Amino acid sequence: MLLAAFLSVWAVGAGAGQDSIAFSPAVLLCTVPLVVRRHWPVAVLLAAIAGFTLAGNATNFAALLGGLTAAVSLGLYTRHQNLAPFIVAASAGAISLEFGRGSTTTLPIPGAVLPLIVIGAAFLAGREIASQQRQLNEQRENALRLERDRETAIRVAAEDERRHIAREFHDVVAHSVSVMVVQAGAARNVLEDKPEAARESLLAVETTGHEAMAELRRLLGVLGDDGSEVPFAPQPGLENLDVMISRVREAGLPVELRIEGDAQPLPSGVNVAAYRILQEALTNALKYAGGAPTEVVVRYMPDALELEIVDEGVVATPSDGIGRGLVGMRERVALFDGTIEAGKRPERGYAVRARVPLDQPT
Repeated sequence: MLLAAFLSVWAVGAGAGQDSIAFSPAVLLCTVPLVVRRHWPVAVLLAAIAGFTLAGNATNFAALLGGLTAAVSLGLYTRHQNLAPFIVAASAGAISLEFGRGSTTTLPIPGAVLPLIVIGAAFLAGREIASQQRQLNEQRENALRLERDRETAIRVAAEDERRHIAREFHDVVAHSVSVMVVQAGAARNVLEDKPEAARESLLAVETTGHEAMAELRRLLGVLGDDGSEVPFAPQPGLENLDVMISRVREAGLPVELRIEGDAQPLPSGVNVAAYRILQEALTNALKYAGGAPTEVVVRYMPDALELEIVDEGVVATPSDGIGRGLVGMRERVALFDGTIEAGKRPERGYAVRARVPLDQPT
């Protein structure tokens, strides 16, 4: 708006110094419409060409600047990118015809060719500015999109890590506390009659507690943010299965372990997941099977690892499921595109069956 007002005042002032016959209000067609050049750039350029034609000899330098600004605006703002070059060519042709009839003006434009060069150059300059602006806008949008993607990735990673830590805490605490509670109860029952047996149960409680504390320290070290060195400890795997089953047996659950197939090295993630699934299933059997016989089957297959934990208990589990533990087992299996089934058996007891593919990189 300021540019249009400035050029209009300039055009009127330049005309006031000339003969009244030579001055034409048509020069304002080259300046006043610039107010709406962002919205209707084609109409503004056509109005400027009409102003040049009607003003003739009265066209002044301010009007010329208005026409060139209209051409630049056409390149900047028009939505008709394919039609715009034809409009520019037609506009320049109209001015060239005006000069070709012998009309003279006070403008420094020699001949009939320069209008096309001048207007075309202004239009191309506007188009180049528009292209640069689009590129800058695209770069800003890409930067914003990348920032949003980065924030989303951070949130997803943080959520995955929280779920992972929640699974680890649940597995460590649920299993260890269950074993300790059962062992402590057994010690209390035989404390007076069989002090030696009570002593063994209490030693088992102590050992299980130390193991749980070691794992909890490892997890808390991962969570620490004070810059201290994280204490490294090996993750448990199926090589520790005998120790875990011995603890469960000592806690009062009769467990039989059967290995089928040729044992093979497992990817570390599958190894840890298998151990945790067996740990959670045995913990639930310890809590809910009422000391019933339980069988653990680890089946090595060429393309998968299969796990079965079956008990013959008569104590129903809450809500026909195993709560957070089942969620954790499902999440672990899902990481490797595996499957898991858990539920009451038709006759009696409870069964957990998991299958984990072994096509993961070792």
